[in-house]
This record gives sequence, structure tokens and C-alpha cells, in this order.
Amino acid sequence: MPGLAVALAPALRRGPGPRRVSAEGRLRPWRWAWLAIGLVLAWRLADVLLMAFGAVLVAILLDALSRPLVQRLHIPRKIALSLSICFLAAAAAAALWLFGSQATVQAAALGDLLPRAWEALRRDLSTSTAGAFLLRDLETLGHVDGLVVGALPKVFGAVAESGVGAVIVMFAGLYLAFHPATYLSGALRLVPPTSRPRAAAVVRHCGEALNRWLVGQMISMIVVGASVGLGLWAAGTPSPLALGVLAGLGQFVPVVGPMAATLPGLLVASGAGPNTLIWTAIVYLCASQAEANVLTPLVLRQMVELPMALTLFAVLAMGVLLGPLGVFFATPLAIVAHVLVRRLYVEDVLGDRPSAQEGMS
Repeated sequence: MPGLAVALAPALRRGPGPRRVSAEGRLRPWRWAWLAIGLVLAWRLADVLLMAFGAVLVAILLDALSRPLVQRLHIPRKIALSLSICFLAAAAAAALWLFGSQATVQAAALGDLLPRAWEALRRDLSTSTAGAFLLRDLETLGHVDGLVVGALPKVFGAVAESGVGAVIVMFAGLYLAFHPATYLSGALRLVPPTSRPRAAAVVRHCGEALNRWLVGQMISMIVVGASVGLGLWAAGTPSPLALGVLAGLGQFVPVVGPMAATLPGLLVASGAGPNTLIWTAIVYLCASQAEANVLTPLVLRQMVELPMALTLFAVLAMGVLLGPLGVFFATPLAIVAHVLVRRLYVEDVLGDRPSAQEGMS
């Protein structure tokens, strides 16, 4: 048997060569077919892929919270992650205990105030020619109350679906946070072996950029939500806590989110009198100016090199292509695309490598 193996060794070494080359030649056209199938599946499963991206963001957030414990206190990473999860759970429980009942009451009051504010606004519009013309256009679309009643099941269904999706994203993010090497090595095996070191470096750059953006975004959301809530409370606007929470959450989606969070506050304030409406508008205007001229230059632009115009077009593009979920993840997706274009095209294809000073910044 050993002699037979030695005798067949040259044939075994020579045999697979031509067959393997010919097989690769025959299978080369199928690569484009597999690529087309992959693109179609990615398009059809866009919502699932966005949820997976959300899980990545959750894992990056947990890593950002646990990293100081690992670096400064030299705690094992899994223990630091567990402590970070406990901290987030304790913070959420404390917020619910301190503000939960009041926020629930104010949210319910906000739900009652919005229809009454709309009725008052509709009465005021009916007294003017332009307002009556606008109301007639709305009536051609359908009765407002009927639209609201008909939309309620869809709204509740969307809320329930979003809740289930959020739970899935949270648990998937926990798995990614505790075992990042397993999933990263599996993804890198899809890349040719010679390109895997560069792919790993690009993935690391994307993770660092998303980490900086998440930290800056959390600071912006907390500052804007607290300032708007306090300002609306001082202005006498009904349900200031609920409106402040909406303003803080709206900061996650640039441009579109703050505008959408402003409309309920102005609508509620319009039912409380002209003075309240004016002061509410001043509060929102001051908060938006402070966010654009103070928070963004000092916090976000120091952490992520992403032009604001590019962010705006990313929001529009993701909204057209992927709908509301695309708008929600538009900014982090734009950050990833910015890093990929910069590292893979500008540096690798064009050869425009950054200088040492730029690399350190």
C-alpha cells in the first residue's frame, strides 16, 4: 500500500490540475448568476438585512460602554459587557420608576390634546379664505376623522411589528457583542484569502466610525431632549416631558426627525393659546439652532467626518429605496458607505493614501 501510494502520487498531483482549471472555467459564467441571485435576495430581504444592521449597532453600543471598563479597570470583556447590560437595564428601570407614570399620563394627555388641537386649528382655518381652500383640498382626500380611524389598525400593527423587531434586534445584538470573532471570521471567509487582512481592517474602521457616531448621537439626543422638555415646561406647553422625549428621539434621524418631532409640540401649543404657541416655537427654534451650531460642530463633527449635505441626501435615498426603516438607519448606513468608498476605492483603487498626519486625526 505505501508503494502504491508513492506510485500514484505523481498522477494524483497532476490529475486535479487541468480538471480544476477547466471546472473554474466552466463555472465562471455562473458567478454572475450567483451574484444576480444574491442581489435579488438582498433586495427582497432588505428589512431583514436592516434589522441585522441594527443588531450590529446594538453590539457596537455595548462595546462602547464596556471598553472603558476593559481598558482602565482591566476587567475581562465578557464581564464588562454584562456590567454594561446591567447598567442599561438599571438606567431604564430608574427612568421608568422616576418618569414612567408621569410620562404615561402625559402621553395619554398628548393623545387627547392632538385631536382637540386639530379641531381648533381647523376652526381657525375655516375663518380665512386661504384656510378654507386648504380645508377643501383636505376634504377631497377624505374625511380626516375617517382617515384617522382607518389608520389606527395599521398604526397598532406597525407598533406591534416594531416591538417584535426591536426584541429580535436586541437579542441578536447581544449575541454579536459576546461573540464578535465568530461572526466576523465567518463573514471574512466569504472574501478571497489574499484580501482578508484588508477586509478586516476596513471592517475595523467601519466599527470605529459607528462607535464614535453612536457616542455623539447619544449625547445629542440627551441634551436636545432635556433642553426641549425644560423649555416647554417653562413655556407652559402641555405634556412637556412627552414632547421632550419625542424631541430627543427625533435627533436619531437628522433633519427629518427633528422636524417630525416639532409638529406635535406646535399642534398642542396652538390649542393652548397664541402666547404658548409663540413661546413653544421659540423653544424649538432655539433648540434646533443650538443643535446645528453648537452640538453638531463640537460633538458630532469631531467624531465622524460626514458632510451634512451627504447625510441629507442619504436620508432621502434610503427613504425612497427602503422606506421608513431605511430613513431610520440612513445616517449609520451613510457612515459605512463613506468609509467603504474612502478605504476601498479612494485608497485601494485610486491609490490616494492619507498622509501620516491625516491618519492620526
